[in-house]
Amino acid sequence: MAKVPEYKFLETLEANADTCPIQIISGEFSGIVFRYGKISLKEMESGDIQVTMDITIVDGPENFNKDTPEFTMAAGEIFVDIVEKNSTTKEPVDLEDDVHQD
Repeated sequence: MAKVPEYKFLETLEANADTCPIQIISGEFSGIVFRYGKISLKEMESGDIQVTMDITIVDGPENFNKDTPEFTMAAGEIFVDIVEKNSTTKEPVDLEDDVHQD
C-alpha cells in the first residue's frame, strides 16, 4: 500500500462544481488543489474492480501534468482513504487490492 498524502477538504465550491476541492498538504504534490469529477467503477472478469476518475486541477503550477503515474497514484490513494473513512457498512472496506491491480 502506498502512503496516502495528507490532504484537506476546502470549503469553497467553484461555480458549476459538484465536488469539494481537495488540497494536498504533504509530500511531492503539496499545494496542489484538485477535485474529482466522474468516477467509474467497473468489475472485471477476474473479479477486480477497475476505477476510472476524472480529475480537475483547481490550483497548481502552470505546467502541472495530472496524468503522471505518480499523481494518479496519489489521487487514487486519497480516493481510497476517503471511501474507507466514510463507509457506512459494518464490514471493513478494503479497496487497495482492487484499485491497484494492473
